[in-house]
Amino acid sequence: MRAPILMGVWIYTLLSVIVEVYIAENVHNPVTVTAAVIAFALSQGAAAMLFYMDLNDEPASVKILVLIPLMFIAGLLITVVASLG
Repeated sequence: MRAPILMGVWIYTLLSVIVEVYIAENVHNPVTVTAAVIAFALSQGAAAMLFYMDLNDEPASVKILVLIPLMFIAGLLITVVASLG
């Protein structure tokens, strides 16, 4: 049962990378491209953490502690994007 779930996560990651590249090459609005790439990257990171690092089996307090670095990274990305324009 575990192997099909992990294969699904791998396929999602692969497809989202393909969509990211398509958006980056074909959309001409930099704000839209940045928002889409960030959203896909965060969703890929969340999928990898939940399924490959076995965070599904951890208590809620550990799951919340994992979100703290993501908030710092999101703040840094927002600062970088804001400084570009």
